[in-house]
Amino acid sequence: MVNFEHETARQLASDIRSTHQSIDNALADLASLTFSVIDVCRNSDAPPAHTQAAIEGVANGLTMMVDARKGFVNAHRKIAVAQRDSNLQEINFGCVGPGPLTQPSGLRVVNG
Repeated sequence: MVNFEHETARQLASDIRSTHQSIDNALADLASLTFSVIDVCRNSDAPPAHTQAAIEGVANGLTMMVDARKGFVNAHRKIAVAQRDSNLQEINFGCVGPGPLTQPSGLRVVNG
């Protein structure tokens, strides 16, 4: 069994949660930007061939952010696997829930 220090694990869990939130906020901002670019292009007299690059650029950015989110989710999964074989196995490790590094209801943490 791997032993993680509680305070450094608490910081990691907090960072995981805030990073998830930041990535999702960035996705929402990029989606909004994508809509705005399309709206401006639609409501201008610019020919579609002239606006295509701008639309492709923001769409590519959105796709890359979705890919980045996937990479982060995969990294979080690997951290969770390591955590399951540790002294913090019964602790919420940055996952969705009542708070970072909290003990789920009904479980007890064995100190040892």
